[in-house]
Amino acid sequence: MSRTTARAAAMQLIYEKTAGGQGGEDTLRMVYDELREMPMPGSGKVGENEPEDDDRQYISSAFDGVVAHQAEIDAKIAETAVGWTLDRMSLVDLTILRLAVWEIDYAEEIPDNVAVSEALELIEQYSDPDDKSFVNGILGTIVRKKEAGK
Repeated sequence: MSRTTARAAAMQLIYEKTAGGQGGEDTLRMVYDELREMPMPGSGKVGENEPEDDDRQYISSAFDGVVAHQAEIDAKIAETAVGWTLDRMSLVDLTILRLAVWEIDYAEEIPDNVAVSEALELIEQYSDPDDKSFVNGILGTIVRKKEAGK
């Protein structure tokens, strides 16, 4: 399985948790069943088997990381999205932003440009493609501020 597919699964679990669900093992199975039917572009078909250990580790880290750092992540998004409040953003876009910001700030093994690129792929797959420029602008600003701070 590719990291792209694992990222899509993590995004869906985070979305479900944000919408009031649990984001647990049953949801993970449901997400993988869905991804088997409609894989992410470029990710190939999800195999018949359940997620492999490295996929589960990424999904778990991303889910737990976004949940644990949601207040800091949301503050960074709100600070960057001038003229927008978080409650005006679509929940899908906000979830994708949260995952990407977690990757940028907390997942050192993931290059920032990959986090941004993958977020834009998720927007194309799960949201309105017109939202790509909005998401790209927010994430680009966050990456530039991070790089300026180094």
